[in-house]
Amino acid sequence: MKESLKNFYNYKISDEELLLYIRTHAGEWNEESFIQMKQLVRDVIKDYKDADYYPKVFVNYFVLNIPSVINILSHFRGCTDKEIRMGYTAETYLSMIAERINELKNLQLEFQHSLWASETFD
Repeated sequence: MKESLKNFYNYKISDEELLLYIRTHAGEWNEESFIQMKQLVRDVIKDYKDADYYPKVFVNYFVLNIPSVINILSHFRGCTDKEIRMGYTAETYLSMIAERINELKNLQLEFQHSLWASETFD
């Protein structure tokens, strides 16, 4: 198992994994977890770019976790007192969430494109 996959797996089973964090903290956003997840995913994609397959745990993340996070974020309608204390207004918070949804969709596309990147057609 490559180091990037080990790091990704450790993140996935941690309490800081984005989907778990959002679920256990009543929809609260975790920017640090989001940034970590994106980097770990990109590291795995890079390390496995010449492989014929991704490990199941990694594929599963794109099939279940990321769509679930997008779905939860799509239903955010406002911000909590914590986000207001952080300087957000309802509008700026929802704008940030919309940006994160787009980033997650782009990450899904990166993954999908990586599936075909090594294919050759004779």
